[in-house]
Amino acid sequence: MTIDVEDEFEEYEEALGGERRRRFQLYGLILLIGVGVVIALLWSRIVITIESGEAGVLYRWVSGTEMNQIYGEGLHIIWPWNRMYVYNVRLQTKERNYTMLTKGGLPIDLQIAVRYQPDLRLLPLLHVTVGPEYLNKIVFPETEAVLRRAVGQYTPEQVYTSKRGFLESIVVSSLTNVEDRYVIVDDVLVRSVELPPAVRLAVERKLTLSEEEKAYDYRIGIERKEAKRKEIEAGGIMLYQNTIKKSLNEDLLRWQGVQATKQLATSPNSKTVVIGSGKDGLPLILGGDR
Repeated sequence: MTIDVEDEFEEYEEALGGERRRRFQLYGLILLIGVGVVIALLWSRIVITIESGEAGVLYRWVSGTEMNQIYGEGLHIIWPWNRMYVYNVRLQTKERNYTMLTKGGLPIDLQIAVRYQPDLRLLPLLHVTVGPEYLNKIVFPETEAVLRRAVGQYTPEQVYTSKRGFLESIVVSSLTNVEDRYVIVDDVLVRSVELPPAVRLAVERKLTLSEEEKAYDYRIGIERKEAKRKEIEAGGIMLYQNTIKKSLNEDLLRWQGVQATKQLATSPNSKTVVIGSGKDGLPLILGGDR
């Protein structure tokens, strides 16, 4: 029996090559799966979506924060070892309650709403100097500091009864430090002012008495005007009577009496009985049944 060595060697090489190809394919598949798993795990670090009303600041692992570029809305692809910080740059409103001391040392509770937004042009500087927690690090602390200085100059009654705008204008005009730190404070709204119960009752009682005093003053003013009106009316009547008195005589009075008697006699609602004559020759009228 003759064995062809060359054929045997070729078959061996083919078998070895096929084994190598299968191993290569297996390794390639494992590598592909590994890459897919890594991409899936790091997808949120690689593919960054910035929504409407947002802006991004990129921190590079090698060179640090990009100070000259602000990433706007849309899809951005970055290396997984870098990091994108996304900020809400819309006008926002946040509320907070504060307890503060007034001029007399009595506490009051204020509910404050701050309307603010980060300065988009200086967003990288805000990120480097303050960071994403800028609301609690600079906006609210600065607002509280200004409010404490303002409220400490007034009594509880003045704070409670004054228009809300006086505190708001003081706070807004004093928040220059916040704007220097790359945040725009649009407005500060005082939603409510609460005094301690005993102080509130005393203030409300005082306000009630003040309003009652104003009501009495108003009524006194009306009575004085009414008295003045009656005085003017009496003067007019007296002047009228004095004027008429100059033109009256007995013949005129007698003639007016006759006219009045005629009108009364012809009235359908009256019955007239004339007996004799009265003083000055006028008829005497008795009765008047309807």
